[in-house]
Amino acid sequence: MSTVEPGASLDGEQLTDLLMRLLLDADLRARLADEGAEAVAADPGELECLASVDLAELDTTARRLRSQVWRPGSGGSLATTFPRSLRLLQDAGATESGLLTGFLGSPHFARFRLIPYTAPGLSAEEAFASYLLDDAGSGALRDTVTHELMLALFTSLACEQPLSFVIEAEGIVPTDRGHAAVRAYAPASAATWGAASGERPEATEHAAHAEAVHYAYFTTSAGLAHGVVSGRVAAAFEAGPSARRETARRALARRGLW
Repeated sequence: MSTVEPGASLDGEQLTDLLMRLLLDADLRARLADEGAEAVAADPGELECLASVDLAELDTTARRLRSQVWRPGSGGSLATTFPRSLRLLQDAGATESGLLTGFLGSPHFARFRLIPYTAPGLSAEEAFASYLLDDAGSGALRDTVTHELMLALFTSLACEQPLSFVIEAEGIVPTDRGHAAVRAYAPASAATWGAASGERPEATEHAAHAEAVHYAYFTTSAGLAHGVVSGRVAAAFEAGPSARRETARRALARRGLW
C-alpha cells in the first residue's frame, strides 16, 4: 500500500481507522476495486488516501493480517487453542473462514492488540472466546469455549511473566503459587474433555450425578494443573473469609496448588 502524500486532511487516528476498515472489510475492498475511490470515500480526506491505494498490495496485506490473527503465535493458533469448540461449531455448519471473518468484523477484535506494546489489550484467545460466547447459548459450547480459554490463560500465567496482555476473565485469584480459578460446568461437558497432562485435582464420586461440577485451574511450580474438584476444594474460592475457605486453601497449599 503506498504512502499517503503529505497534506492529506486525515490525521493519524483517522488514517489508521480507514486502513483497518480496508483490511478487515472484504466488501469494502471489493467496492474500492470495482467502483473506485469516489464510490467509497466518506469525505475528501478519505478520497485522497483511497486514490493512492495499491489494490494488489492491499489484498496481500489483508490476507497476511487474517493469517496473523488466526495463527498469532509461533507455538499455537486459535485453531489449536479451541479445537473442541471449533469442532462443535463446525458440526453446526460453521467454517474457519466464516468464524474468522465474523471475529474480525466484531467489536471483540478491536479489544485485541496484534502488537502488544501499542496499547493494553486482550489476548487473541480471550478476544476470540468473547466473540464465540456471544452466541454460545448455555450448553456444551459455552462450557467448552470457557474451558479452552481458561487453559490458554493459565498456560500463559504459568509460562509468561510479565504478561503482554490484560486478562478480563473474572474469578482468577492470586495464590502463593501464582493463580487459581474455579468454574461450574455441566458434567456431560467435563466428561468429554478427558484427562489432561499435568492434571492433579481428581473427580469426586458424586460428580457424574451432580447438576454441575466444580472444575479448577491452578498454576504450580510444574506448570498448569486442572480438573474436577469437590465442593470442599471449591470452598477455597469463596469470596468472604471463613474457616471453611481457609481450611480448603491450607489443604491445597499442602498439595502445591495454592
